[in-house]
Amino acid sequence: MQSQSKNKPRSTSVIEQSATDDTANLRIVTAAALGLALVMTGACASKVPANEWTAIAQKYYPGITNVHQEVNVIEGIVDGDKITGYIDMNEQWVELSRRPLKPLDTAEAGQIADVLTTGVGLSQGFAEANQLGVGILPLKFALNYYAEQQGMRQCGNIKTFLSATGWGASAANIVTMTAGTFTGGSAVAGLLVGAMAWNYFPGTEGCEGWLGQPVELRVL
Repeated sequence: MQSQSKNKPRSTSVIEQSATDDTANLRIVTAAALGLALVMTGACASKVPANEWTAIAQKYYPGITNVHQEVNVIEGIVDGDKITGYIDMNEQWVELSRRPLKPLDTAEAGQIADVLTTGVGLSQGFAEANQLGVGILPLKFALNYYAEQQGMRQCGNIKTFLSATGWGASAANIVTMTAGTFTGGSAVAGLLVGAMAWNYFPGTEGCEGWLGQPVELRVL
């Protein structure tokens, strides 16, 4: 986020060149963002097919969602709880654990704080430095969702990145609004708070640590 600058009028050729450069940059950023979204979508969509063990778990939990499976070990979400169990030799379901999901982790909170402080800044006349603007929001949600479908290590890496960038951007936004323009203090605040988030509240509590691969859920 940056303040609106009031420059003197420039020549037509300079303005046209600047517009051309901005358009080219926007196309590059947009293409990269769309590429990331396609990667996320493809990764989330690559699920293993359901099998007879999946069907047994479905009989015990008709409303089970977000199913992950590794051989006969099955995990999923039931009534807001994460359940873990397995199918025994008699093809009976054995529940090993059940625990409630955390509604909001610090990585998600950081991204929400970034969105809120950016919204306040825009309402006060500041300009969004990110050329994608609100178009970045679906990508953030997609990245967060993708992270939560992965194992602990990969999920932890992505959540840590989201927490650091979210809280860092929020701090930079607040300093920028206080100073009336983007300053060196904005950058320093963003870096310091981002580093704190990276080290002390990375958001890894939002990682479910799935044992198996996501399943293309269907009733057999």
